[in-house]
Amino acid sequence: MRLICSTQIVKYLAIVLVFSFLFLSTTIISEETPEVKKGRELYQSKGCVACHTIGEGKLSGPDLKGVTERREEKWLKEWLKSPDKMVFTDPIAKEMLAEYMVPMPNQGLTDEEVVEIITYLKFEDSK
Repeated sequence: MRLICSTQIVKYLAIVLVFSFLFLSTTIISEETPEVKKGRELYQSKGCVACHTIGEGKLSGPDLKGVTERREEKWLKEWLKSPDKMVFTDPIAKEMLAEYMVPMPNQGLTDEEVVEIITYLKFEDSK
């Protein structure tokens, strides 16, 4: 019978701890907070799903997967609040209009709703 030395036990425990931490951290990141759920509801109820997907390709608007990594939060807030104004003044908004040929409608979002939608998009980008 072969005995396991204390060095081997420490190595095995370290491996178990690392994998446990990775599993738990993934679980924590993927939990939906009330803000994420509210943002998802707004994304659906405001009709964003009619023009956008998240990770499933372009529709009449861009795929939003990674949007919180591609755009600064300040820009996203302004865009979600006033897309009808930005399309005339912002170079990125002008490029999107030229590519998709359909302007994003102003959904009349409150500041709180804008933050909730961005929180939802950040959650989706963290997956």
